[in-house]
Amino acid sequence: MAKVKRLRRPRVSDLTGRWEYLRWEIVYPDGTTTHPFGADACGTLLYTADGGMSANIMAGARPALSKANPRAASMAERARAFDGYFGYAGRWRLEGERVAHEVTVASNPALVGSVQWRTATFRGRSLTLSVEEPVAGGLRVHRLVWQRPRRARSAQRSKAP
Repeated sequence: MAKVKRLRRPRVSDLTGRWEYLRWEIVYPDGTTTHPFGADACGTLLYTADGGMSANIMAGARPALSKANPRAASMAERARAFDGYFGYAGRWRLEGERVAHEVTVASNPALVGSVQWRTATFRGRSLTLSVEEPVAGGLRVHRLVWQRPRRARSAQRSKAP
């Protein structure tokens, strides 16, 4: 009989640091899967040791605004820029296998003041944060997959005095 590997609860030290975005998938009750920002999206997730957090994701190949000052760009351009970006920041805490993000600033004003709960699972250097969301016909599952960045070669080398 094959042994089943038990997953341990995440620790604060497992989460603390910088994470790079790999993918965001949403699985619907009928099995359909979507990727809100496409295959070429990028982002960064930060958890600080003193309880700060920031999560930012943007679609790839976002067109630049026609004006350097965003307020001078057209409403349509600004709406496209908003649709291609998602981010929030605030405080974080770990409770068992769940991470609470206490949102204090966000690209979506409706998130400010909310607590966003995510279940954290690890596989190698990857972290998956997932949440279930009620929709017509059942639950859809959001899975955001992040990876620890590899150290740059120059950072790995020790410097001679």
